[in-house]
Amino acid sequence: MLRTILISAALALTGTSALAQETREAETVARAYMDAYSRVDWDAMAALMSEDIIFADTTATGTDDPQGIVTEGREAFLEMLRGFEAQYHPIELGFVWDTVFASNETVVFIGHVNALYPTEDPAQHFRWRSQQVAAVTVRDGIVIAHRDFANYPGAEQGLVPVE
Repeated sequence: MLRTILISAALALTGTSALAQETREAETVARAYMDAYSRVDWDAMAALMSEDIIFADTTATGTDDPQGIVTEGREAFLEMLRGFEAQYHPIELGFVWDTVFASNETVVFIGHVNALYPTEDPAQHFRWRSQQVAAVTVRDGIVIAHRDFANYPGAEQGLVPVE
């Protein structure tokens, strides 16, 4: 009986250890991906995306779709990001994460976006700051889903000096 209990405990710990390792690996990939997103480095993001990645921001306002933005596939997502860059010329999205936690394959980031954009005055940038939550799902070392949630109506906007 004792032997059965010890074997069961060892198997449970081994399974937990493997799950913990997978969760750590998912968090490492998700952090690298979100760091690239923050820097507006689409190529670095693309290297971590699955071909059939799903991106969704159901909180996005000002879209033709009342459900916000939903994009499927790496090329479609990259086309959307490049279109955003061509239209707005972001310097950085400047994410600051107050809380990051991983559960299974999903890594959740809670904090703020502090996006900076150029202005005609080289001494100033336009800043758009909002509460932000992102959930990134990683499987087999690549991002398969990315969901953003931003407080668009509560965003702070204004000019800030260039640092």
